[in-house]
Amino acid sequence: MPMDWRQVVPLIQRIKIEATEDNGIVRVKEAPSELTCIGKGTDAAVFVHDEFPRYAFKVYAIGREEKRKNEEKAYRLLKDSPYFPRFYGSGKSYIVISNEKGINLYDCLIRGIEIPKHVIDEVDRAMEHARHVGLNPRDVHLKNIILQGDHVKLIDVSEYVNPGNDRRWEHLKEGYQLYYPLIASRKIPPSVLDFVNNQYKKQKSPTFSVQKFGKLLLPLLSKLLEERA
Repeated sequence: MPMDWRQVVPLIQRIKIEATEDNGIVRVKEAPSELTCIGKGTDAAVFVHDEFPRYAFKVYAIGREEKRKNEEKAYRLLKDSPYFPRFYGSGKSYIVISNEKGINLYDCLIRGIEIPKHVIDEVDRAMEHARHVGLNPRDVHLKNIILQGDHVKLIDVSEYVNPGNDRRWEHLKEGYQLYYPLIASRKIPPSVLDFVNNQYKKQKSPTFSVQKFGKLLLPLLSKLLEERA
């Protein structure tokens, strides 16, 4: 019988996380040694405990309470979908979800791990399921998609309760169709991926064109990749 995750709560309550003014990655100011931080975002950090390997404890920074509420609401609607982590419970500053093993698509690009077409199709099915239960899947990007063998899990669902279409996934899909064959199975340096992401954020607009964006960046990216070859 699995150990109860509530035994970890006293440790979770000792964690102190600070958000940054520029909405950058949070800072973990204090955390018990029994917990290991396995990921950080702009609102929260995720911890695991060796004796409770099935659980992930997502702890939010002070001032990010609304994000926690939004994420809990989304997970409760998603219930036991195979496309998303399982929700177990929550507290004032945290939620408890299943600890999903695997590699995100961002790291796949860094390591040169092929991303087959059926992965893209499965993300589409996951998003359709989210819409079916009344959510609005947004903020779906490379680091929020975990590859688990032939299947995927989508994480970080706090934006799913907000209106509007940020078109991030649509742009990624089009970029995959147009340009992924040029880099498939190649190891792409993080600096190159981060450069593309920063340029995307700067140029994104209602009239944004993936094709024009790609044509503009391809010569520069080719040069960067040659320099790092």
